[in-house]
Amino acid sequence: MRRSLVIGVGVVALGASGLLSACASTPSSTSGGNTLEGGVKIPTALTTPATKPATTVHVTLSDVRGAAGPMSLTLSPNTAPAGDVTFVVNNTGTIEHEAVVLKTNTAFDKLPVTYAGDPPAPVKTGGDKVSEDTNIGETGDPNLKPGDTRTFTIKNMTAGNYVLVCNLAGHYTHGMRAALTIG
Repeated sequence: MRRSLVIGVGVVALGASGLLSACASTPSSTSGGNTLEGGVKIPTALTTPATKPATTVHVTLSDVRGAAGPMSLTLSPNTAPAGDVTFVVNNTGTIEHEAVVLKTNTAFDKLPVTYAGDPPAPVKTGGDKVSEDTNIGETGDPNLKPGDTRTFTIKNMTAGNYVLVCNLAGHYTHGMRAALTIG
C-alpha cells in the first residue's frame, strides 16, 4: 500500500505541473500575436493602442437684443489638434441661431457676404449670408432655439484654418463668427 501511495502522489504532481504549464502566459510563436499557448485569446484592447478621443470645442451663440443688436459666436478653445473634433453648441441668446464650420484661409471677419436664401445662393445685391461651399459640418435643422444645446462631431479634421459662423440672414454681419485653427 505504501508503494501505491508514492506512485499516486507522483502522478498527481506530474499532472499539476502539466496544468500549470498549460496556463502559462508566454506568447505562442505559431498561433499569432493575440493568442497565448493553450488557445487563450488576449483582448484586442490590450494589444493595440487606444484611439485618441475627440477634442471638444464649446461654441456659445448669443445676442443682446435679437436681430436688432450685436451678436456673438465664441469658441473655447479656439485651437485643436488634427483628428476628430466634437462641437458642443449652446444658444444663450434670445432668438434662433446655428453654427456652420467652414474650411477657409480667408480671415474669419472678411468672408464675402454675397449670398442669400436657404440654402444660400449667390446674389448680385442684397446679400445677407456667406457661402457655405466649404461647409464641413454644422448643427443642422432645425435651428437652435434660445436655451438649446446641440452636439456634433467632425471626423478627421485636417490641419488648417476654419471659420465658424451663424449663417442665418444678417447674423454673420452682426458678429456671429470666430476663427478656429486645427494643427
